[in-house]
Amino acid sequence: MKGIFHKLICAASLAALSCSCFTGIESTPRISAGDVRKRDAATQTPEQLFLSDIRSERPADWKRGKRFVVTDDKVSIIFAPGFGNADSLCGHDLVFERFIDVPSVTGDVALQAVFTVDDRDGELRYPVDVSADKLSERQRLEVPFSVERSIVERVDSAMRDSIYYISTPKWFSAANDKAIVGKRHIPVRILKVVPGTYIYPLKVYFRPVGGSDDCWLPMTVGADRAATRNFSTVFNFDDPRKRYPQISDETWELIINSKVREGMTRDECRLALGAPNSYRTIPVINAVVEQWNYDDGIYLIFEDGLLTRFRI
Repeated sequence: MKGIFHKLICAASLAALSCSCFTGIESTPRISAGDVRKRDAATQTPEQLFLSDIRSERPADWKRGKRFVVTDDKVSIIFAPGFGNADSLCGHDLVFERFIDVPSVTGDVALQAVFTVDDRDGELRYPVDVSADKLSERQRLEVPFSVERSIVERVDSAMRDSIYYISTPKWFSAANDKAIVGKRHIPVRILKVVPGTYIYPLKVYFRPVGGSDDCWLPMTVGADRAATRNFSTVFNFDDPRKRYPQISDETWELIINSKVREGMTRDECRLALGAPNSYRTIPVINAVVEQWNYDDGIYLIFEDGLLTRFRI
């Protein structure tokens, strides 16, 4: 009889999750990943502060010789007609030379940024299409399909040879660039930081402490672009295990392998899978049911703070 009653409660809980109300009680509004991050980050952590002073240089401060490494051959579309280059530029540096005034189609004067490439003749001109006065007010000037080399060099200097605890299992093999599933919350040594892509400007190479295989992951820095993978989202300075002495060794082994099981707490599941993309909480009879949703249809269902059902 007790087993039947428990099944009825579970069924009622799941039914409540699939509709907007249950026995007249409306569900709480859906909460986004951004809301989760705001709730969990009331103050900035040391990881969030690290590298926060590294940002793009104001265009008014650009000096001759400033370099941008090209990450995509689509960069050719940004140059003024007659100043493009049909040859591949990916992996080469655009070297800033100067800004020049050019009459616009409206008769006004606009700027173009003039670049050269080390082993190529001629110039490449990138239309900025604003006046010098307007440009001086900007905090940043985008050069699409490229990465500011000075930013990469500063991050490399700050991170190289350091040991951090990695918090994401989404790694890439350095041998063939194939995606692999790594471990969470284990120590890794940073080997180097090199230019990545326009979206993720950094490729951080590392090796697990005690391991022999080199890997890498994409990373962002600062707040100039959508900084979804800044240092604080992929690394920790200290061993997270020390902050959770109450977690058993058996459960911690599941966590570092991104696995969960029934009976785990919300903190344990967050350590294992990261923060959910969204979640919702619904009061039901004799319990509070909470559903966490991740990508690819992954979800976790908690009753009174303990994991009771999941799909991974």
